[in-house]
Amino acid sequence: MSDMDRRAFVGAAALGGMASAVLAASSAIAAGQSGYFVIAEIVSKKDKADELRNLLVPFAETSAKEPGCQVYTLMEVIGEPGRFLTFERWTNKAALDAHMVTPEIKAIVPKLEPVLAKPFTQLFLDARTGG
Repeated sequence: MSDMDRRAFVGAAALGGMASAVLAASSAIAAGQSGYFVIAEIVSKKDKADELRNLLVPFAETSAKEPGCQVYTLMEVIGEPGRFLTFERWTNKAALDAHMVTPEIKAIVPKLEPVLAKPFTQLFLDARTGG
């Protein structure tokens, strides 16, 4: 192989590798934007924060393991005991719909009603940027 052929080959290989890396990165970004997102707010009565926490933590841990759940994070607002937010990412709406009829959800809902200060709220979202 002549020096010119070798340079052309190495250049083409480098360009191909770079193109492959860009395509892989683009696919990862696109994959990061996919999904069905939910943010929920769950607020306890003043004297029921511990009770709500004891219900939500194991529920969140179980939910995070469900098919179609990519992320399930339970957070408590600093300085506001008993005010919880969830950040959820499901593969699609069907995965969330399946979650909403699990035995775990059916078991926790009646237990939540007596400890909540107000009905919980949910926002359903599609990503527009980021991963």
